[in-house]
Amino acid sequence: MQGGDFLDSVNQNLNTLYIEMLSNSPKTVTINIPEDMGKGRISQVVTKQGAVFSDWEMNYYSDMNVQGINSQEYIQMMFCLNEGVSWNIANDRQGVHISKGESCIYRGHGKMEYLCYLGKRDFVFKNVKIPVEYFLRILRDYFEPCETEMYEKKLLDGISKVSITPYMEHIFAELKDFTQYCGGLGYLFLESKILELLSVYLSEVLELNILATGQVYVSRSERDSIIEAKRIIDTQLAYAPTCSELAGMVHLSTTKLTKGFSAMFGNSIHAYIIEQRLEKAAGLLLDSDLNITEVSVAVGYSKPSNFAAAFKKKYGIIPKQYKEQKSIK
Repeated sequence: MQGGDFLDSVNQNLNTLYIEMLSNSPKTVTINIPEDMGKGRISQVVTKQGAVFSDWEMNYYSDMNVQGINSQEYIQMMFCLNEGVSWNIANDRQGVHISKGESCIYRGHGKMEYLCYLGKRDFVFKNVKIPVEYFLRILRDYFEPCETEMYEKKLLDGISKVSITPYMEHIFAELKDFTQYCGGLGYLFLESKILELLSVYLSEVLELNILATGQVYVSRSERDSIIEAKRIIDTQLAYAPTCSELAGMVHLSTTKLTKGFSAMFGNSIHAYIIEQRLEKAAGLLLDSDLNITEVSVAVGYSKPSNFAAAFKKKYGIIPKQYKEQKSIK
């Protein structure tokens, strides 16, 4: 075979391989809201393990009543990023409500759910559905029997709610990057981000509600106050109260709050705030049109230079390089 023929053959094989990789990459399916009903879209992508990640953006012209059966085959994590929503479950006297900045995790119950989207409101949700069989396999592969038992009791028989943290928002921003990878690499990246989100979520659910009760030596009332302090920080990140202000808000002494917070969450209040601000900033740099100065202000830094220094210490590059690096991919 001549040199030119050999190169043509190699190029043809590479082109064939590339086309096959593209055809086997994760595919996003998007459904647009009918124009006569409103505007927006619902998109989703499915992993090799059958987990489903969905993006919901909806604004209906008038109140929209929907209903459907929630499959028992999935564990569901729902994240509310804008207008809150409520839904009722058939044969259940109590409804469920999540507000902006909240999320919930629960197993499908196989019953009909009834929900109303109010007209002329912007609804934005992220949703992750994980097959129960896959979820249980994760628990058994990574956790001790006592931990698995606690997770199953907490998550399979009820509904747990936690605040959306900056770290979760950062993962949301990175999730869409799976489109940069072809073939199995795209699935691997997508799966890794969903598992990362799940691990962060489980940490929030269990550390706040179960593990803290046996591992941290504070009273129940003090523990509840410390959890409330963390919630206040997460919801007021850019203008987080000082330790003394926070202590007054949750009715604890500053000493008890700072020691208890470090014991429960493994970080001082100050370090936790910095960590969460930088996670929030990274997400905004990836998923918004804000410039560097606007991002620094949005996460609580009055001086962009201080923000840049803190960001570089955590991520190894300055915010501008981080944003440019993502836009190049």
